[in-house]
Amino acid sequence: MTAIGRIVWFDYLTSEPAKAEAFFVALFGWTAHTLTLPSGPYTIIINDRQPIGGYLPPLRGTPIYRMGEPYSRWMPQLEIANGHESAAQAKRLGATMHREPSPFADVGKVAFGTDPAGIAFAMREPAKIEEDVGWSGPANTFCWAELYTPVVTSAVSFYKVFAGFTPTASPLADGPYYLLERDGQPRAGIRAPLPGVQPGWFPWVRVPDVATTAATAQQLEATIVMPAANGRALLVDPWGATLGLAQ
Repeated sequence: MTAIGRIVWFDYLTSEPAKAEAFFVALFGWTAHTLTLPSGPYTIIINDRQPIGGYLPPLRGTPIYRMGEPYSRWMPQLEIANGHESAAQAKRLGATMHREPSPFADVGKVAFGTDPAGIAFAMREPAKIEEDVGWSGPANTFCWAELYTPVVTSAVSFYKVFAGFTPTASPLADGPYYLLERDGQPRAGIRAPLPGVQPGWFPWVRVPDVATTAATAQQLEATIVMPAANGRALLVDPWGATLGLAQ
């Protein structure tokens, strides 16, 4: 089974790259390696000797929620079969493409845009199709993806058609939670934002001990939005980006 139709990467868009790298080194032990590309430098996030994401400056056309202040957001990369076909379909569904599919390093073609609600996403047409390993991986790597959006129903409709997800709703106290599946595998979730959390995509990270990691994040000036309980916690880092912890 291939990885087409799942999130395979997260970029961290930040106006404070050096401070952000130091934060994640202290929190997860992530290291970084900067590539020199024709489009400019690109810094890869490395965990357990494996690349899992990257650092980018804030992208033109994506929303800035903290005007004039340090700013960060996460942006997922969805693996698709044909970048140009998916970009055209996304635009037909009301998205805006800010970068059309084009070669990026040796990974294939990458494009990014904003969905009809203005939330950033990216897509990757891979140079090589890899095996679908789901959300498995070592400690301190990404283990889930969620979209918090004020327009839940329309977001579910967009990603259902655009990415081929099958949504299933479950009731929560503050509204439905939609599980997105493809090829019988859970891929991501969509719900309304919790108080103190800005709309947007963000990852969850698998950690050995949620309570200990959440305490470390708080010492590093993150805000704990959902305290550690039942093996989960939710935080907002010092630059406004949401991050989930799970064990």
